[in-house]
Amino acid sequence: MKYRKIIFTTCFLTLVLLYNPLYAQSKSKEVLGNSIVASILNNDWDSFKSLLLPKEVVLKFQENNDPENSDKQVRDSLMAEYEAAYDHMVIPRYEKNFQEIVNLNEANDLDWSNLNFMILYKAASKGEEYIPFFIHTKLNNSDYNHFYFGAVRYNGEWYLSGNMEITKDEKYAPN
Repeated sequence: MKYRKIIFTTCFLTLVLLYNPLYAQSKSKEVLGNSIVASILNNDWDSFKSLLLPKEVVLKFQENNDPENSDKQVRDSLMAEYEAAYDHMVIPRYEKNFQEIVNLNEANDLDWSNLNFMILYKAASKGEEYIPFFIHTKLNNSDYNHFYFGAVRYNGEWYLSGNMEITKDEKYAPN
């Protein structure tokens, strides 16, 4: 029983850290991208955090992806662990990534004008309501030229998922 709990916790953390969507109620990738950029430029963690997907949705995906049919008591216990891990591990990870991007922006005076967000590739989906994408835009007149981020379209709305990254050279090519 203890071994199964450890496996579930490890699987959950891996799933959340790799695929955890953030909340962005955006109608398009452009609106999402511009909202992300605005929060970076204003160093506004609260604005960025307001883009997070509700924890209940993340937990719903975890519960639906539970590989074993455990009894209700075990399942409830595991879900409580997943919820605690989300608050103590996932949110701080996004805050750290956000602050790294803000610091890079401030240190290098990045030019965020004339952005054109392109989908580089579509990843494997978890059904019709959850479709992940990897998005890119070029930064002009800056030492750093490429901004990448993961996004997901969930029930027709766009959300940030995964880490953001700024690079000097093109790191990812379109599929």
